[in-house]
Amino acid sequence: MFPEPRAEALEPSAHRTDPLSPHVVEEMRARLAQRTEGRPPRPSDALQAAREILGPSAAPGALARAALELLDWGELFELLADPAVEDIAINHRRYVYAFRRGRWEREKEIRDPHRLWGGIRRVCEAAGIRTPNDIKPAAEGSFSFDLPEPIGFLTVRVSWSEPPLVPSSSLTLRLARPGQAPDLSQLVASGVLTPEARDYLTGVISRRGTLIIAGPTGCGKTTLARALLREAARQFRLVIIEDSYELMVFWDGRPESDPGNVVHKLTRPKLPGEDIVPFSAFDLIVMALRERPDGIVVGEARGPEAFEILRAANTGHGPQVTTLHTDSVERVWSRYLQMAQSHPEARDLPPRTLAVMFAEAVTAVAVLAYREEGGGMRRFVEAIAEVMPEVEGDSDRPVLRTIFARENGQLVPASRPIRPGFSAEEMGLGRLPWRGGAHVW
Repeated sequence: MFPEPRAEALEPSAHRTDPLSPHVVEEMRARLAQRTEGRPPRPSDALQAAREILGPSAAPGALARAALELLDWGELFELLADPAVEDIAINHRRYVYAFRRGRWEREKEIRDPHRLWGGIRRVCEAAGIRTPNDIKPAAEGSFSFDLPEPIGFLTVRVSWSEPPLVPSSSLTLRLARPGQAPDLSQLVASGVLTPEARDYLTGVISRRGTLIIAGPTGCGKTTLARALLREAARQFRLVIIEDSYELMVFWDGRPESDPGNVVHKLTRPKLPGEDIVPFSAFDLIVMALRERPDGIVVGEARGPEAFEILRAANTGHGPQVTTLHTDSVERVWSRYLQMAQSHPEARDLPPRTLAVMFAEAVTAVAVLAYREEGGGMRRFVEAIAEVMPEVEGDSDRPVLRTIFARENGQLVPASRPIRPGFSAEEMGLGRLPWRGGAHVW
């Protein structure tokens, strides 16, 4: 999953690709078979076999294309090489759609589905992903291609369904290029958030707070979380716990992408019939506590792990950044409560108890949006709210105060932050034009 430093990652190269003759492809396949000795080939195996046959003078683009051909991914080369493509969907084994600039576009049909799907299965198995079978006809996981340009270091998150869940094979590949992910300054320049909002969020992180980033699919939650965690990693040792590699705060081989003292850990569920030891998010949190972390980061909250996030934050190990799917500040708590209550240890806890845990653990919430504005699809922070450290009255709900709100296309200061330890004055933001009163729900 993690790359070794390469010359291609340090210097830009020409992307010229020459057609590969069938004879050369067969020669490379024979060399790959010698290297792998029957095990599923990894991308690094395919790249090395291509280098050995094509020689040291081969163009980077030719090496990348050859490696994908050897992995039987050749039909996806153009899509994987296109930096504008964020997702690839393959329906009914051969119909391809690409998500670019906020829209799905129909692509060329797969000519040889049997070959491509076999290649996908082998690459997944080489990465330790348990591919669909009769017991579990679905698979999720992540792996990476560490190839010369124009592919580069590319991470791929797989969501794969087989019958009887679907009529025929269905696959979605979410693509990310960690080395090209924008940092906070770029997010400000592109209008995702303002300098003042950036300063507040980085202040929450630097003061070891807990931040929830919410929004719909594709709005940039993970991009913002990754940028904030890269800032945090300059100050803190972080242990990141996820179900699959999504935050990707790690090195892509270039010196400027070194994230610092960061450790990634993945959960491992147990499937029926398997004789393995499972590792839940809580198991990994316990392990992380023995590794002297400054912050324990539990990635996306999708279900029971929402309760683990509260426990991790309440151990005093901050900063913490997590993401969840919802579309407004008002819905954050109801969505979070629903997920936390799915945890076996939280199922019988009163909502007020969970609300108190949430109010004590969570410092702020940022909600992102992704919609058409100004003639195109745009991602931006819709609102930022602080969480007060107590539950008010008999509501059994934490109090969230909106401190930045989007008005007339701009994210502007609203209610002055007052949470102890994270007030406007304590974070050096007292001179911003905060309004009187409080916008509370």
